[in-house]
Amino acid sequence: MPYTTFSEAQVQSLIKAIDSDGYAVLPGWASPSQLESLQALVARTVADCGHDYVALTGRQAVQGTPLHEWGTSRDFIDLCRRIVAGVTGERSSENGMTQTLRCLTGSGGRRESLIFHYDSFVLTTIMPVCMPTSGERGDLLMLPNRRPIRRTYFANLLDKVRVDNGWVQRRLRSKVARDEKAYTRIAMQPGHLYLFWGYRSLHTNMPVAEDALRATAVFHYHNVHGSSSLASRLRKSLGAWKGQGLQEDAPQM
Repeated sequence: MPYTTFSEAQVQSLIKAIDSDGYAVLPGWASPSQLESLQALVARTVADCGHDYVALTGRQAVQGTPLHEWGTSRDFIDLCRRIVAGVTGERSSENGMTQTLRCLTGSGGRRESLIFHYDSFVLTTIMPVCMPTSGERGDLLMLPNRRPIRRTYFANLLDKVRVDNGWVQRRLRSKVARDEKAYTRIAMQPGHLYLFWGYRSLHTNMPVAEDALRATAVFHYHNVHGSSSLASRLRKSLGAWKGQGLQEDAPQM
């Protein structure tokens, strides 16, 4: 990671870009050797899963790779903390990142595309590892900064319920087909780091051809309602549903 410390002016510049354009970019976040190592990891992981959709969640799943280092990097966490403080006015006490390596390919990759959602975390950062160079690239698609940070978890949950239903999802996908310019579309480049307000922005990825591969390292920071008792109870209920094989019907949190 070539980036270490950031001046206050640099942090404010990133915040301004996210507020005005919907996202900011830090070019060359991964070095060529780091990117090559991660691409080899993705190739092995996808092959082990029969060349279909797979996601590696958490730092332990990527131990010994740059992804593990970034998830615990004090410089990276401090940058995220300062960016979050710029939009919330509060300094987060979180000392770690929530992370996933998400690999879209095969029929499973298509099923995991064009699902619009809000994140539970204020800041979302994405570093592409592999991206198709032509055809259906799986570009990042968003309606940036569509909602404020809600004061309660219940208000946040209502937002998610409004979006997480078949009628609204079909309407949003139909809008993509009719008027793609209504959305902010980002053709991401491997090795760059993209930052946006995941909590505030309705976002998804465009489809990826079944014979292509889109792999992204996604880092989330500052769960707004992480201490909510209602959120905790719902997570426990979802855990019970999953234990009964009902996870397909469980709402996304």
